[in-house]
This record gives sequence, structure tokens and C-alpha cells, in this order.
Amino acid sequence: MTGDPRTTGFASERVRDLLDILEKLASGDTQARVPISPLHDELDAIAFGINALGDELRFAHARITESERVNFATAFHANPCGMAIVRVSDGQVLDVNAAFERQTGFSRDEVSGRTVTDLGVWIDPDDVAAVTREVWCGGRCGGREVRFRDKQGRLSISVCSAEVITFQGESCVLAAGLDVTDRKQAEVQAAALREELAHLGRVTMLDALTGSLAHEINQPLTAVMANTEAALRMVAATPIPLQELHETLTDIRSDNKRAGDVVWRMAAMLKKGASRSESIDVNRTVGEVITLVQSNAISRRISLEIQLDAGIVPVWGDRVQIQQVVLNLLVNAFDAVAECAPADRRVRIQTLARERAAVIEVTDQGAGLSESALAEIFEPFYTTKRDGLGLGLWICRGIVAAHAGTLDARCNPGPGMTFSATLPAGPAHEGVLARDEARTSAVNRRQ
Repeated sequence: MTGDPRTTGFASERVRDLLDILEKLASGDTQARVPISPLHDELDAIAFGINALGDELRFAHARITESERVNFATAFHANPCGMAIVRVSDGQVLDVNAAFERQTGFSRDEVSGRTVTDLGVWIDPDDVAAVTREVWCGGRCGGREVRFRDKQGRLSISVCSAEVITFQGESCVLAAGLDVTDRKQAEVQAAALREELAHLGRVTMLDALTGSLAHEINQPLTAVMANTEAALRMVAATPIPLQELHETLTDIRSDNKRAGDVVWRMAAMLKKGASRSESIDVNRTVGEVITLVQSNAISRRISLEIQLDAGIVPVWGDRVQIQQVVLNLLVNAFDAVAECAPADRRVRIQTLARERAAVIEVTDQGAGLSESALAEIFEPFYTTKRDGLGLGLWICRGIVAAHAGTLDARCNPGPGMTFSATLPAGPAHEGVLARDEARTSAVNRRQ
């Protein structure tokens, strides 16, 4: 075979063919085969072996492909999510599973061969555009909440995912939707219940402060009455003491505003309605609550220490709900020190600036809590008070959590407890913090 150049050249070509076929088999082309030469030389033995290997690979590939097809079909039809296979070329639905039929009310026969647009299940065209854009840009779309309409026209909400696949040799989109309509309705009902409980909590706390609030209103009203009598006497005098009259009328206006502010704060906390989010000045919000409880602290001979951090960041949320948390913590602290000796009836409220957060802390010097009581203090209907409902702290923790914050309790090194509400900075202030951090980082790099 080495003497004839023609034979040698033919053999070289055969070797190249064998190597080429081996590369194709290695790359997954199981249809590749080596032709048998008419010479029936020693290279044919290798060719027969390669072809036998190819036959085995084809058989194994066929088994794997069939197994994958069966597994896909089982997962597709048994999946609890509504699923559909849509052909990319013309947008026609090739198949849907049983969950899709249940969720939409359309049978498999009704949707096969029709487009998604023909079915009209999507409510918002922006949803269709967004899902399509994500699929074409990244090959998939994951966890997008969309609204759809079933065959009877009922509105539903679904979490949609989609991915490009090959189905029956064609490029298709496999779309899956998990119906979360019931969950969404339950969340709305739960939010409404939380609002009801929060309102009940505010009414209960203000009811406990009725006496001191009445005193807070009566004081300026009494002053208004006395100054009014004095003003009437001045008007009847000859000559009228205009400077004194002006000062008296100014006092009347000031006292009237004091009484009106107390009533306004009470009305705001008693108001029932949906929560409203806004940027909150934490120190001002805390100060308004302190004004409400100040008379109660004085009447109970409680020393209230106030420390407000001027550098505290604004937070984002419902101002009345934040006030409810502060009011609850203060009233609880007053109750905790009520049995102490007068000299030990001390409560401190302070605000603290933390990184990207504002902290409101209320510290008392009462009897404190045991470890077991501390572990359950935020559970509903758990209370250490004789006449308590056990809902106040549970409601407060829910309010703080709804503001993406945390409410914690800890025993002091000395007597009493400290409750801390940590609230994240509002979105506007977050941008400022991010810019400050970027500038600081840039300065550090230059240094």
C-alpha cells in the first residue's frame, strides 16, 4: 500500500475522512457514516468500527430523545401552572395543558391553531409587549405579574414566565402562568383587616389618654375664657387701653391654636381610612405624639426625657401609623413605670440617625420582662397587663414591617426595657445617600 503513490494518496484521503466522521460523531451528528471502499483494505476495518459506533450512538440518542419527550410531556400536562406552547413563526398555539384549560375556561381544541391575540386573554397590551421584549432579548421572561381575562370575561392575575424552546423541530415559546388571584384577594382582605385593627388600637390608646387630653384642651380654653373677660372689660373702659387689648387678643389667638392643635392631632389619629405614603420628618412626628402624652406623663408624675437627633433622615410611609407606633410604645413605657417610686418613674424617647435608617427608641425603668415573656411579647393576644388585649405591640410590629423596618425589644443592663423601631430612609433621601457615598468613594480613590 506504500509503493503506489496513487494508493498512498487514496489512503491519506480515507484517513482524513475517518477523522472527519469521528469529529462529527463527537459533536453530536449521529447520522454521519464512513463509506466502505471497494478495495476492502485494512482501513475498512476501522470504518466498520466507526460505523458501528455511530449506530450505537444513534440508538442511544433516539432512546434519550424519546425519554426526554416523554418526560417533557408528563411535566407539561401534569404541571399545576397553566402552560402553553406558541410557535414563534406565526404565533399559533400548538398545545396547552389541563391547568391552562381550568384557568382560562378554553379547551385545548378551542385554542389549538389560534394566536394569543385571537384568544384575547391578555388585558394590558403593555404586558404582552414587556414579556415579548424580555423573551427576545434574553431568551426568557421570569416572574412577571400580569392580568388576564378568562373565557367568561372574569379578571384574573397570574405570575407569568416564558422561555424559547425547540418543540417538534420548531422554535417555540413555552409560557407558564401561576394564577395568584385568590392570593391577591387574600392580601387585600388582610390589609383591610390590618387597617381595622390599627384603627381600633389608636382608639383604644386615645381612650386611655382621655383625661390628660381633656386637661390639655381645657387649659387653653380656660385661658381663652379669662382673656375674653379681660378684653371685654378693656373695651368698656375709657379710654380703651389699645396696647393691653392687643396683647390680650394675641393670647386668645395663641391659646385657641393650642387647643385646636390638640383636637387636630386627635382627629388625625382617630380618622379611619386607607394608609397614605409620604416623606416623614421623624422628629416632628415624634414631637406631635409627645405633645399628646405630655399631660399624661405629668399627671402620673413620670419624668419624660426627650433626645431628638438633628441629623436623622426622613422616612417614607404613613405618618399617622408611625405616630401610632410611637404613642403605643410611650403609653406602654408609662404603664411599665407606674408602680415604681416617683423618683424612678423615668422614660426616655430618642431618635437616632443610623446608616440609611432612622431609629426611634423608647426606654423605661420598669420591672422589665422575663426571657419567656420577651420571646412572646409581639405575639397577638399576649399581654402582661391585667386589662390589656395583647394586640398593641403586634399591630405596631406589623406597621413597622409594612414600612420595610423592624421593631425589636431588649432588656436593659439595669431595670426596664428598650423598644427600638428602625425605619429605612425614604426614596428621595436614599438618592442623596447614594450620591454622597459615590463622592466619598471617588475622593478615597484619588487619595
